[in-house]
Amino acid sequence: MKTYRPFVWLFLPIAFLISCQKERSFENGGGPPSHGSLQSGTTGDCLGSVVKGVYKKDTVLNAANYVDVVVDVATPGWFVISTDTINNFYFRATGNFSAAGIDTVRLQGSGKPTAAATNVFTVTYDSSSCTFSVTTISGASGGTAVFTLAGSPGSCVPGTVSGGYNVGTALNAGDSVTVQVNVTTPGTWSVATSTIGGMTFTGSGTFTTTGVQTIRLTGSGTPTTAGPFNFPISAGASTCSFTVTVTGLSNDYYPRTTSSNWSYQFNNDPTDTLYRNVISATKSANGNTFNIFMENDGSGTDSSGYFRKSGGDYYQYADLGFIFGLDAAVWGEYIFLKDNVASGTSWTSNNFAGTYTDSTTHQTYPVVIRIKETIQQKDVSVTVRGVTYPNTIVIKEEYEYSFDNGANWQTSDVYSVYDYSRGIGLVKWEAFDATGSILVEELTRHQVF
Repeated sequence: MKTYRPFVWLFLPIAFLISCQKERSFENGGGPPSHGSLQSGTTGDCLGSVVKGVYKKDTVLNAANYVDVVVDVATPGWFVISTDTINNFYFRATGNFSAAGIDTVRLQGSGKPTAAATNVFTVTYDSSSCTFSVTTISGASGGTAVFTLAGSPGSCVPGTVSGGYNVGTALNAGDSVTVQVNVTTPGTWSVATSTIGGMTFTGSGTFTTTGVQTIRLTGSGTPTTAGPFNFPISAGASTCSFTVTVTGLSNDYYPRTTSSNWSYQFNNDPTDTLYRNVISATKSANGNTFNIFMENDGSGTDSSGYFRKSGGDYYQYADLGFIFGLDAAVWGEYIFLKDNVASGTSWTSNNFAGTYTDSTTHQTYPVVIRIKETIQQKDVSVTVRGVTYPNTIVIKEEYEYSFDNGANWQTSDVYSVYDYSRGIGLVKWEAFDATGSILVEELTRHQVF
């Protein structure tokens, strides 16, 4: 089970597989070359590659024609990543990796395809290589595709709306709708809605075959009003519609409204995910009422913590003994976030006393622990998995312990950094030790009521 608050082994070595997205700079210049490898599958295909744009015979590629590939950077430095030239076009990127770790590089397409075909490109970086394919279409079939919308003239099928829609919060890449179509003539397609309630949904691409297929329309804009909004779309003589419900913007940086839910991914691994949601039941403790969060990492549903807010202070009620690996339960609450104080403000929790038994020596020690929080940044914009979240508070959480009843305190090598976005909640958690980042949890979607 993944727990929202980290398991912090204050007294034992920690070993995690480091796999995290690093910020990169694409500034050209001198310096040593980088080293690393392209991420590829067992068949040599580029893992995580994304091909974008429409590719037509006798049409020059433009800025919309690119491919994203995933690189594991071992040594930072300048780089050149490029493909071979196939069918008179190729893909290439240059720049500088500023840090080691998993990174995504955008290869810009150049050239003018001379034939309609499936083109398999080999991309190389350092001593590694992998492949991806790009389909080019002829000018004849590459004109406007002919297709109809499933569900016409009623609701779009399946018309699945993804993402979270809040007044005043700009839509991002996760805000989208999927619609089924029946293609009778292959070619390029483009579908767009009118702007309704400050929002627009658009999509484009190429159908290379006939038959039933699914398209995705991505939202843009910023909702201006709460409520349900009906979006009609059309293709030829067919029409259908889908509904998007916008909720009022919560001013909370950690919303606790019933049925609100969030999905997270760990260490850039699409198979390692977590779903969290707020249930209607509440918990009473120490004379206070806490909202109950649940979670499911694929192995079943379990409790994910108890939370409340008072003024600008956000509290978690938790078994600190369990979180810190002590011998017995030590229940208590502490403030993990403040939204009404300035950047640079710090505060420390109450002391929590218990015992710790060394698993190697089997000796037991009395220990006191406490948690220190510091606001590193206030109401800034942060980008998580390509999505920018404004109005975000960045908190550094440190863990202190004492073996002499608080006479002398030591600070653990382990600490965490949390990013909380207004109206959304936790968008990123990164845990560190003396070696650097050891765990990254990133928001992939959310729905706040």
